Amino acid sequence: MNAFERFAELIKLQTVSSHSPEDEDSSLFEKFPQRLAELYPSAHKAMKREFIGNRSIVYRWTGTNTSLKPVLGMAHYDVVPTGNPESWNRPPFSGEISNGRIYGRGTLDDKGMLAAWMEAADRLAATGFQPVRTLYMAFGGDEETTGRRGAGKIAAVFAERGLHFGFILDEGGAVATDQLEAFTRRPIALIGAAEKGYITLKLTSEGMPGHSSAPPKHSAIGLLSDAVSALEAHPFPLRLTDIPSEMLKTLGISIGGIKGFVLRHNRLFRRVILQLLAENPGMAGMVRTTLAPTVIRGGERDNVLPETAEAFVNIRILQGDSSASIIARVEKIISKSVHGKVAVETVEGSAFEPVPISPISGVFWNLLKEQAEETWDEVIVAPYLMTALTDSRWYAPLSRHIYRFIPMEVSRSEMECVHAPNESVSLAAWGKAVEYLEGIIKNLPGGDSE
Repeated sequence: MNAFERFAELIKLQTVSSHSPEDEDSSLFEKFPQRLAELYPSAHKAMKREFIGNRSIVYRWTGTNTSLKPVLGMAHYDVVPTGNPESWNRPPFSGEISNGRIYGRGTLDDKGMLAAWMEAADRLAATGFQPVRTLYMAFGGDEETTGRRGAGKIAAVFAERGLHFGFILDEGGAVATDQLEAFTRRPIALIGAAEKGYITLKLTSEGMPGHSSAPPKHSAIGLLSDAVSALEAHPFPLRLTDIPSEMLKTLGISIGGIKGFVLRHNRLFRRVILQLLAENPGMAGMVRTTLAPTVIRGGERDNVLPETAEAFVNIRILQGDSSASIIARVEKIISKSVHGKVAVETVEGSAFEPVPISPISGVFWNLLKEQAEETWDEVIVAPYLMTALTDSRWYAPLSRHIYRFIPMEVSRSEMECVHAPNESVSLAAWGKAVEYLEGIIKNLPGGDSE
């Protein structure tokens, strides 16, 4: 069995997580670590495995210099549901290898990263290699449903043990091939040095119940609709924060010319740049707090006025904003725009503040940067603001250096298949991910570095 076939075996396990554990197939989650041990025997033998809770796999590979801070590699092995299987060109859990690609749910998010970590470790362990620093690998099984049972528990146990990591590497940005072609056609390794926060608000409106033949001036559904429309009509202001500014500056240095000058001096040309980024759906989330109504409910019969209606609004919080400031703004907009009562409350367990920004200099950043330059020809390495949540946020107290990067070349069209039908990755791109992580493990900094 070759490396790609081992990866495919992990795709075949339908580890679909759910907010309701009773809806999950626990036998498949239990089988996953067994398959890891079978598929990667050298890595399994070289490292000590531990289970934390019922949804967490932790490996520990002792380094030659245990006085140095350990490092942590992360991934998750749960996946989102596939939706309608008929929307897929191939069965979503087939792990089919054809046309130079591997197909199936989780190939990009995030079994590809996990398989690359294990493949890299297995190759090195088979040669008798031992890293200079102790390497932990932590694989959660519920990242798609907040990560509380997986990464949340692992981080809590690590904190109890007094562990602190030199750096942490989780999923995040990728090697963008065409997403930033307005600036350059060179590949760009976008390494996440920060992550936005997250909060979900529940809006509940109240109206007069009764027969639909005698409707009031403002029904519960009408009030709720007004509230949602008002929030969409008042987007959060555009702001150029530190990491997006540094990303543009890095691109400007690499590009040169007039375009490069504008990017290098992006603070001077802030208004123009903010408008350009705001018009790009893939980049807009980097320059403002975003708000998205995701669920709306109200009424049960077509001839009955409901007493209440409710909507859920998901908000991704840009650095500089907070849960408290978000709630205050939402309440203010609704109170000024809606002629009736609409209550605002935070969905329990849904609020996460933006995480601290990690350094984009020093030995650990340089390791990630230099290995990228070694792995991909003509690559530009730039810091990146992660607009989605990752499990790494649970580890914020355990390291100053937390980075988010999937070391694979990914196109715009491939990214559109994440959490959608026809997710896949090219064999060449995944092979480069293994090469990259193998280089990271081999070149972990020793000596007097942090």
